[in-house]
Amino acid sequence: MPFQDIDEVAPAQYPGSPGVVERWLHKIFIEDWFLKLMALAIALLLWLAVTGVNKPVTIRTTIQLNFIRPDKLDISNDPPRSVDVLLTGRRSKLQSIGPTDLVATVDLSDQREGERVVRLAADHVQMDLPDGVKIESFQPSTIPIHLEPIIERQVAVEVKIEGQPAEGFDLYSVRPSPATIAVRGPAGHVNSLQKAPTETISIAGKNEAFTASRVAIDVPDHKIDLEDSAVDVVIEIGEHRTERTFPGVSVIADRGNAQPATVSVTLFGPASVISQLRPEDLKISLTSSGGGVEPHLNVPPGIQDRVSLKSLKPSSIAIIR
Repeated sequence: MPFQDIDEVAPAQYPGSPGVVERWLHKIFIEDWFLKLMALAIALLLWLAVTGVNKPVTIRTTIQLNFIRPDKLDISNDPPRSVDVLLTGRRSKLQSIGPTDLVATVDLSDQREGERVVRLAADHVQMDLPDGVKIESFQPSTIPIHLEPIIERQVAVEVKIEGQPAEGFDLYSVRPSPATIAVRGPAGHVNSLQKAPTETISIAGKNEAFTASRVAIDVPDHKIDLEDSAVDVVIEIGEHRTERTFPGVSVIADRGNAQPATVSVTLFGPASVISQLRPEDLKISLTSSGGGVEPHLNVPPGIQDRVSLKSLKPSSIAIIR
């Protein structure tokens, strides 16, 4: 049997055995395919996130309006104090905007008196925005403004009272101090203000005079400024007053004789004072004034300020020289 040298035998070749290229392709695309697919997905998400952050977006938000008024003029109407604005920029920039940045300053210093329409636009409004954020538009884009001269005048104080004094007592008088206050604001608002009312003061159950200190002035018009926002109020409360008629009261004249010589006098005052008076305690003195005659009531000392003359009968008195 013939023998064959081992060196002469060729190595066996197996059909389908992978070459170098095939092995590399297998390693790249087949081995650990799940992990590689996840890595690809993560990379894709990161790419989308990065590109999304850098992509400009537009948001709509509400901002406050701050007006710079012209010298010696004021806004007499009530324009909107807030509007909506469209802002465009990178999302991170828009998210960095704080509440203090959402204020738009509108400069009216070059406007004249009268009705005006102010246009809201990026070049007419000042806002403190981050770099890269721009104003697209305002909604509404225009607002009406009415500018009037600022004036000042004195207005009477009106004291508001509620309740009733204690039984047997009356409210005699209410005196604010000062009686008038200075108010300032747009001409139309100031001229239409007739009185400056106070907050309400209660006199319920009171039986003597008192002073209410620093009573607030309550002017509801927010366009009007007050020189002083409070006043003192003196409230006189005393015994219940009544009327009483005294017949046969003597009349005396400064020059000559009075005609008639006696009259009936009706007085008004506290009941305890009026009830103690007699006709002989009273006198009517006449003085000549501007071609006419002026009567004056004379009463006992100490009650001059407590009683007042209501009427005389007859009402016509002459001086005969």
